Amino acid sequence: MGLWDSVTGFFSDIGDFFSGKGFFELAGYLWNTLMESAGDVLLKDPSRGSYAGIWSDLGSIYTALNVIATSLVVLFFLYGFLRDSVDIHSELTLDRTIKMFIRLILTANAVSFAFSWMPDFFKWAKNITVVILGTKTFGFSFDGAEVYEQIADADWGAMVAFLTSFLFFLFAAICGFIVILTVLKRVINIYLIAPFCAIALSTLVAGGQTSQVGYSYIRTFLGYVFSACLIAVVIVISGSFINTFAITSGNAIVKLVECCVKMGAIATAVKGADSVMQKAFNL
Repeated sequence: MGLWDSVTGFFSDIGDFFSGKGFFELAGYLWNTLMESAGDVLLKDPSRGSYAGIWSDLGSIYTALNVIATSLVVLFFLYGFLRDSVDIHSELTLDRTIKMFIRLILTANAVSFAFSWMPDFFKWAKNITVVILGTKTFGFSFDGAEVYEQIADADWGAMVAFLTSFLFFLFAAICGFIVILTVLKRVINIYLIAPFCAIALSTLVAGGQTSQVGYSYIRTFLGYVFSACLIAVVIVISGSFINTFAITSGNAIVKLVECCVKMGAIATAVKGADSVMQKAFNL
């Protein structure tokens, strides 16, 4: 009888899971887990810890490209000097000449040390993110069994409840993975542009429109680094945002639809954090 009870109990548990109740509860659990994982990734320093080997490889690429960047500094300086020298609308005074050489010194130092300065920005962004995330437990939760009963007891029946629970689980999984992919993409974007800092910053010495390449690089880099702060804000408020229902209805499906809309909004907000950072801080 013990073996038989175990077998029947096993199939009973399987039946309860595939009845739809388990999918509702699993959707909340998966979403909360993915939000916590996204928060953990945000707190990782792209240049230290488990990422130290990747940063070392990028340092080798930077060193190789730095030879090209040094030559570009000289070329862009000569270009800027000749441009100002032949400009008939302006006079090359001593003050402007001194300014050009100061710009040369600053650019040369930026080209030489920019890559070694980057971990400091990562540390500052991480510290701000730690303050935002704090020790708050984020994520949403609800009684999946109760939601299932509300749908199953309605006119639609158990089959609609099962399909609804499965679709809700699938949507929560998709939105959660979008958040994770966006957070990881931020790290990849930093890695993509970091080795080319010397080449981009070498344009600063030329002044004028040419130097906009360097300024654009700085704004883009800062946008990628500090977008972690905006993503952290979205993750922190995600649980309260989903659990606050704007539509007052006793219909369980209506509530689930609102949850899905809010999960989609959160995933979209995380995905657009870079754009918001650029618009808000002109980065």
